[in-house]
Amino acid sequence: MNRKEWNKHAATFEKNVCDITREETDNQLGGFVSRVKLPRQDAVLVDLGCGIGTFILRYGARFGRIEGVEYASRTIARAKTRCADVRGVTWRTMGIERAASVIGGQADLTVCMNVITSHLAARRASQWKSVAGVTKRGGFALVVVPSLESEEMVEQEYQSRKKNKTPLEHDNGVVERDGAYQKHFARNEVKRLMGDEGFAVKRIGEIFYPWTKEGMRETPARKGKRPWDWACLAQRV
Repeated sequence: MNRKEWNKHAATFEKNVCDITREETDNQLGGFVSRVKLPRQDAVLVDLGCGIGTFILRYGARFGRIEGVEYASRTIARAKTRCADVRGVTWRTMGIERAASVIGGQADLTVCMNVITSHLAARRASQWKSVAGVTKRGGFALVVVPSLESEEMVEQEYQSRKKNKTPLEHDNGVVERDGAYQKHFARNEVKRLMGDEGFAVKRIGEIFYPWTKEGMRETPARKGKRPWDWACLAQRV
């Protein structure tokens, strides 16, 4: 999606864009954040793909300085308004691929929530490198990506309601929905990719969200196993 299209979603971000910090069901992210060892003073947060600033609004008070990076100018304008009471924030309108060269390796915690999803492998590679590039040695990165295992579960649920079954197909984790293509990741793939960028993985786990985000009603049976994204907390070594 280009910048013009992203800007169109700014006013309806909550409806049209996955904001996992807001939509998660059981505060799993809080458990990941609590495991991050921050300096006592002036800890730095870099939020790559900050959207309308939900993570910064919820956790920003723990940091002395914050860098909020967002591709779409109208979206980051909403983030500025929503986070007006959060001190020490610098807002940067740019793709996250540029963040490492602009910000440098300063982050005690880098977060990147459902941003590395392009169907283009080269773009994803540069985004993974940017996560590493803004994270200082000993600092942490918390990355959330769409789960391939969850996607397969959702598709099986969808197929179970159809009379004419079609086989599940994915091209290296790239999933097509309504003409849009999005990369999904297997658990072991996330671990490998973080290791390739010089991180030691500390924890990988599910971040569950409601079935309604998949266009399905949440029945009692489905409530026991909601769809999920993978969250990975890792330390740069």
